[in-house]
Amino acid sequence: MDLIELKKKYNSLLERNKKAEEYFRTHTPKECMVKKFKGKTPFHDFCDIAIDLSILIMQIEAAMGQKMTHYEKINGFNI
Repeated sequence: MDLIELKKKYNSLLERNKKAEEYFRTHTPKECMVKKFKGKTPFHDFCDIAIDLSILIMQIEAAMGQKMTHYEKINGFNI
């Protein structure tokens, strides 16, 4: 996967992460752990997203040859 594709995938996952955070702010802990979405609870889906984002950060940094900035990690990339 080239750098542009990695960045696009990161942006997409980052958007899902933001939506998940909003879900957790607007639902009770019980709703977050009980309600199923695609066979997983929202909490487990959120954990998968976080893991995938961490892996992508390592891949992007390796492809760029430098660390991502704090801004890029929080806001994504302009592509």
